[in-house]
Amino acid sequence: MIKKILKYFAIFLVVVASLYGIGRLSVVMYDSYKYVDRQPYLQKVSQNGVVVIWQTPKEELGCVYYGEKKLDKEVCEDKATQYHRVEITGLQKERRYRYSVDAASIKVDNLGRSFETLNDDVNRTQRIWVQGDSGNFNSAQQENYKAMMKYVGDDRKIDTWLMLGDNAYRSGSQKQFNKGLFNAFTEMLKRHVVWPVIGNHDARRWAFYDIFEFPINGESGGVASGSESYFSFENGNVHFVLLDSQTVDRDAEGEMAEWLKKDLSANQKLWTIVIFHHPPYTKGSHDSDSYYDSRGRMVQMRENIVPILEKYDVDLVLSGHSHVYERSLLSHGQYGYSDNFDAAKHVVQSDLHSYHKCNKKVSFAGTIYNVAGSSSEDSRGINPFNEPHPMMPISYFTSGSLLITADADTLKVEMVMRDAKVLESYMIMKSEKYCRAEQPNK
Repeated sequence: MIKKILKYFAIFLVVVASLYGIGRLSVVMYDSYKYVDRQPYLQKVSQNGVVVIWQTPKEELGCVYYGEKKLDKEVCEDKATQYHRVEITGLQKERRYRYSVDAASIKVDNLGRSFETLNDDVNRTQRIWVQGDSGNFNSAQQENYKAMMKYVGDDRKIDTWLMLGDNAYRSGSQKQFNKGLFNAFTEMLKRHVVWPVIGNHDARRWAFYDIFEFPINGESGGVASGSESYFSFENGNVHFVLLDSQTVDRDAEGEMAEWLKKDLSANQKLWTIVIFHHPPYTKGSHDSDSYYDSRGRMVQMRENIVPILEKYDVDLVLSGHSHVYERSLLSHGQYGYSDNFDAAKHVVQSDLHSYHKCNKKVSFAGTIYNVAGSSSEDSRGINPFNEPHPMMPISYFTSGSLLITADADTLKVEMVMRDAKVLESYMIMKSEKYCRAEQPNK
C-alpha cells in the first residue's frame, strides 16, 4: 500500500513539474515575443549605412525619408508587416543625416530625428556615454540621464552610447524594454544608436537579441564575428569590443575567445575599450571571489578572458552587474582571487588619476578595470567601501554614469553622479616617449 502511495505521489510530482515547466516556458515565450508599439530607433550604424526599426499595431508598409539638409531620399518596404526594418545604404562617413519615418497606424514623433555615420578620423575628439544596469525606470535613472545631458550640454555632443547590461529590469521582456529603455530615453534614441551587452536580467527572456541588431560581418569595423553575442565596431580612433559574459561559452579556447584573439590582433586603433556585464573584480553588490555568485561567470571572465585582453593591450574594461562604482589602477596579471593580489606585482602605475602608455601596442602594458553598474541604482551620496577589492582601490556606493572623452593622445573618464557633479576622474595618455623596448613583467 505504501509503495503504491509513493508511486502515485511520484507521478503526481512529475506531472506538476511538467505542467510548471510548460507554463514557465509559455510565460517566457509570451514575454519575449509579445507585440508592443515601438517608436523608430537606430541600429547597426556604419560609415556608409544604418538600420531603422519600429513596430506598429497593424500590418502596413513603412517608409524612411532622409537627407543631409532636405529629406530628399526615401527607402520603403515592399511587404506589409508589424515589425519594420529599413536599411539605408550608400551614405558618406562622418556625416549627419536627418530622417523621418512614415507609419499609418502609429503616430511617429519625427521631431529632431537625425543620425551620424561612423568615422575614421583619428584626430577627432569623441565623447562616449556609458550606462550600467540602467534598466530600472525610476528617479535615479532619469536623474542620471538628465545629469549627463546637463554636463555635456546637448545629446548631440555624444558620439557613442554604450550600455553594460541589465538594460531592462526585472526580466528583459518586451514590455520591460519599452519601459526601461525605449520610453525612458526617447530623445537619445531619436539620434543615437545604443550599443548594449546582455546582462543576467536581460537573459531571463529572449527579447534582447530580438530587439537589437549588431554588425556581425565586420560592417562597422573590426573582424567579423558571425555572432550577435560578441562583435566589435570602430569610431574615430577607438576600437570597441562587446562580449556576452552571460549566455555563451567563456572558456579560454571557446568560440568567443578565439574570435577575440583574432579581432584584437588585427586592431590598429589607438584606444581599445572592451565591455561585458560580469566584472572580473568586484566587492560591491556581487563578489567576484565567489564561484557561487553568478554561477562562476566573474571568475571565468577573469581567468579565461582577461589574460587575452591584457596580451593585446586593451586600455579599458567596463562592466556592470555590481550596482556600485569601482576602479583599478593601471594593472595586469591578477587572474586569481583577491587574496592573491600583490600590488608590487600587479600594479603597473600607482598614481590614482594619471597613467602613461606607449602609443603602440605593448602586451601586458596595463589595463584599467572599471565597474559602473549604478545608472539606475536609487542611492544618494558618496559612501566608500569599508573593504574594497584590493584590485579596486577607488570604490564607492553611489549612483551615476560615465563620460569618456577620447582624442589623439588622451583618454579621460569621468564618473558623473545624479546631481551632475563629478565623483572622480582619471586619464590615460599615450605618446612615443612612453614606449620602451622591454615588455612589463607579466
